[in-house]
Amino acid sequence: MKPAGWMRKTALLTIILTLFLSACSEQAPNAAFTNEAEDEAADDIIELKGLTMGSEPAGGMETFYKQLDALTERDLGLRIRFDFVPWGDEKNQISRAIAAKEYDLYVGGAWSDYITFAAKNAFADLSPYLHAVPELVEHYEGVLDEILINGKLYGIPQYFKPGGGSEGMLYREDLRKQWGLPEIVNLATAEQYIYKAKEVYPDAPMINDKRFADNLWTLIAGSKYHTLVKGYAVAAVDEPYMAVSMYDTPEYRQVLEYANKWFKDGVVDPNILAAQGNSTSETLELMKRDKKPIEFNNHFGAVSIGYISVLKETHPDFEYGWFDYYLHNVPSYMPYHSLDRTSVISVGAHSKHVEKALRLIAKAHTDQTYYNLLQYGVEGEHYKIDSENRIYYEGIPAENRKPGWTGLNDDTMNMRAKHPGEWQEIHDRLQAEGKRLAQSGGESPYRGFVFDNAAVTEELANLEKVRSRYIQPLAVGIADDIDTEWNNARAQLRGAGMDTFLHELQQQLDAFAESRSGGG
Repeated sequence: MKPAGWMRKTALLTIILTLFLSACSEQAPNAAFTNEAEDEAADDIIELKGLTMGSEPAGGMETFYKQLDALTERDLGLRIRFDFVPWGDEKNQISRAIAAKEYDLYVGGAWSDYITFAAKNAFADLSPYLHAVPELVEHYEGVLDEILINGKLYGIPQYFKPGGGSEGMLYREDLRKQWGLPEIVNLATAEQYIYKAKEVYPDAPMINDKRFADNLWTLIAGSKYHTLVKGYAVAAVDEPYMAVSMYDTPEYRQVLEYANKWFKDGVVDPNILAAQGNSTSETLELMKRDKKPIEFNNHFGAVSIGYISVLKETHPDFEYGWFDYYLHNVPSYMPYHSLDRTSVISVGAHSKHVEKALRLIAKAHTDQTYYNLLQYGVEGEHYKIDSENRIYYEGIPAENRKPGWTGLNDDTMNMRAKHPGEWQEIHDRLQAEGKRLAQSGGESPYRGFVFDNAAVTEELANLEKVRSRYIQPLAVGIADDIDTEWNNARAQLRGAGMDTFLHELQQQLDAFAESRSGGG
């Protein structure tokens, strides 16, 4: 009689053989058998979905994901796939994506109403997970504490160093010289150029982006006021902790006057109200076809990366200039991180892999190989490196230039850039001058201040509706009687809760000012 153990082994082998043969019978002809260990390993690799801004490159993405997967599978046990959202209607598209809860990783900032979504707990609080990424905490040197909302960390911000280049105007410098116009150094000289450009290029609106009033405000009032809550509240430079409505200032009345004049004179697109929130891609196409010589609304970094190399390749004989609205027009301080002035990467509150997602963000900010891949793409397909280890884009088709992961930009990780022609000198001068001004300005009076809008979320929602209906048309110049419509818009804002909002903001400013003075 066989031992009982032997019988159990025989039965077990019979079961295994039966299952094996059954599996074989279900395989397609000539199909290879799968390795169970490999299946288990594959099952351990999670896949994250991320959202980022810009247009997906036409080429190179297969190589991009192959290289990225090799890193993330080895180090983190994950893969990530990005969906690209073209600039234009980004606020609405991001809002819909957040509501659908379809992504693990989101991007945002003041431009996407990030604070409102964070206050509604759309994103995971990353604070409890920071123990898993000590290298990220060390890298940020206390900066993460500057963007807390109610003591919670809802996103990892971009990281800035002192330097120049902010919002400004890109223009054809060769035409300025040809037209005999003065150097562009202020609003008056910028306006001269715009009107001459309209005369020479009559078929194209010089301004087609409805955010242009923001830049008018900077040029008219930037040296007189600090922005407290973008689009709503400011404080005089000599009274930094006294909040007032931007729309009640005499300078905003000047903004409306300029906007109205430009609209009536045909400088502004007559259909501007129907334009998307961001019209930069439209302007780039017009400039590539020499149908327009200026871009009135853009950021120096975006122009340096997305415009100049494309334009210089298309029109190598054209010379470009840059008028920076902030440099010498707005008080400069050492960089600080505030949610109304930076972009962030957040993890969805619904994500099942919050810690894994945070570890990926940490790698992106602390490992140069990760950073280069996520910020620039694949060398040779999305960018090139010269003999001095500088990044450049000459010879890379425009449609293949990969936008960086929105919110990732890290000045401590960026490669030095090689720019074509005159842009290198413009870039280097702005960086040097911006650094000098920041160091001389010292620390901002608002470093460490975060406005908690939890008590006034309803008021802010109502104010936004009023702003869209009454302020936006005025801000793009559509008004028959500026004063009557301005006064009505302000009355509507008060009725929507402007006084309640300002009172709440003032209380928080008072507490912050007291804590800075040592009274807290």
